[in-house]
Amino acid sequence: MKKPLLILAAICFTFVAISQKTNRIPQPRLNSLVATQSNIISDEVAFPSSEVNSYVSSERDQDIVIGNTWYDLQSNSTMARRIYAYDDGSIAATWTRGVQSPPNYPDRGTGYNYFDGNNWEPAPTERIENLRTGWPSYAPYGENGEIICSHDFGAGDLIFSWRENKGAGEWNFFTLDGPEGYDFMAWTRMTTSGENRDVIHVIANLPTLQNGDLPYEGLNGETVYSRSDDGGQTWDPKNVILDGMGSDFAASWGADDYAWAEPNAGIIAFVTFGGIADGIIMKSEDDGDTWERITFYESPDPFFDGNSGDLPICGGGDGYNAIAIDDDGVVHVAFGRQIHLDDTPDDDAWSYYPYSDGLIYWNETMPALDTAQIKAEILPEDWSDFPIYQNGQLAAWTQPNGEDTIVGVATYYASLTSMPQMVIHDGIVQIFSSSLAVGFDNEEYNFRHIWGTFTEGDGIWSEFTDYSNDVFHIFSECVYPSVAPSTNDGMYHILYMTDNLPGNSTQPDPPTHDPVNNNMVYLPLNFQVGIENQFVSSNFEVAQNMTNPAYDETTIQVVSDAQADVVLTLINILGQKVYQTTQSGAGN
Repeated sequence: MKKPLLILAAICFTFVAISQKTNRIPQPRLNSLVATQSNIISDEVAFPSSEVNSYVSSERDQDIVIGNTWYDLQSNSTMARRIYAYDDGSIAATWTRGVQSPPNYPDRGTGYNYFDGNNWEPAPTERIENLRTGWPSYAPYGENGEIICSHDFGAGDLIFSWRENKGAGEWNFFTLDGPEGYDFMAWTRMTTSGENRDVIHVIANLPTLQNGDLPYEGLNGETVYSRSDDGGQTWDPKNVILDGMGSDFAASWGADDYAWAEPNAGIIAFVTFGGIADGIIMKSEDDGDTWERITFYESPDPFFDGNSGDLPICGGGDGYNAIAIDDDGVVHVAFGRQIHLDDTPDDDAWSYYPYSDGLIYWNETMPALDTAQIKAEILPEDWSDFPIYQNGQLAAWTQPNGEDTIVGVATYYASLTSMPQMVIHDGIVQIFSSSLAVGFDNEEYNFRHIWGTFTEGDGIWSEFTDYSNDVFHIFSECVYPSVAPSTNDGMYHILYMTDNLPGNSTQPDPPTHDPVNNNMVYLPLNFQVGIENQFVSSNFEVAQNMTNPAYDETTIQVVSDAQADVVLTLINILGQKVYQTTQSGAGN
């Protein structure tokens, strides 16, 4: 039996780009809703005392499912690198996996799957470690190997799993503990550098609560850096506070608010930004010997700790950050826009507006952002007078969908447009996010979908594409995306988690819903997906293909009043290229 082909057309022209701005239906009541957030962050989460509903399924016929998990907190905020695409066509993917006996999930650990260039392995049925772990970061290691760093929250150690040949062989292990007398360390992020990717770089958090409720070097929560070039036998430096991140710059640095960029142009760098205190990049051009602090968000209160009670309503970030380095060594950052308020002193907490909207972009060629540029409107009906819009720094915002309105937002402590991932290739900055999908809801909350947009560095962003906007994802919560940094095969490679309930079973207290099965989905995308007039002449039209769905043939009418080279690519809903043609000329 033939299966119908749902066609997505990608059309490229040699003209000038334009973009359109559309408005949602106004919902002023959402601007007044406020929620509470605190400094307390934990690997362990309180669950409702109820039986798991084993009949709730998140199966999607068109999803490429490579694994599953019932434990569904993949990060408290910024995502680690969880997927990597190699030049030989192979792909490795990781996630936190736990399926047995919630709420404790004694089997929790790193889920791993491998694509050999032709097929994915069967979904894993057990973790790769021999003890309970979480929060894996993945990187290439050695000439043909791989390495994963996760945390053992019970012991407060970091666990490294590695092998000489990716996708094959037994795993080897070593550990890294915290500073003497303050040795609980968790929420790690890792990358590797060097010609053979054999230099390991690690950042992790030293939480005050798990270390006797005592400050470390004057900080109530610190991010420390370690490096090893001999497979973890020695570390130099080990658990150091980098210049620019000490107590003379901040009161604390939050767990999970950081991520490494993929090394490029001889540079390594990471971003850390909790959303209220300064947002910074730490950048090194000598593989970690020396570091430069770059501030991309100047806070009204750099020493904010949730206790002052005097923070007015102001615009900042939501703790979900992305970072990338281009071929010229310029660092780029993206983060969710969030509005905050603290008018309750001495409670170690503050308020945020859960309907805060907007995804913000910045790079090193731009001046630092501040609250005046981000502004404090919660859910703007018109962005045109925002400095971030005028300067090309508003990468995304919630999109309208006919007469549909926002029903509700499940708790991730995130912006409506958040969880960004960024890839740069050939001068194009591509940003993916997990953002609210108006018109897709379960009558209580809207679902989040995987969205994408790009810019060619001219301050103009493409039309937004919803990659989950089809009949197979009417009831799909698509969250925690991780995107491979390599695009050598002309594809984006995305890993995300999905089930059929908005929110997750770990947040807030009580959680949004009981534990259910979640699928880990691999989403491959060509550089262009969707009918997009990227380069438009003074009189240009492209019609929807007819018929759609199509079995053997389809017709797309393109009209241009100017001479142009037109490349037409047909891509199915799995992101697979099925046809491509080039036409030259003008007219019909």
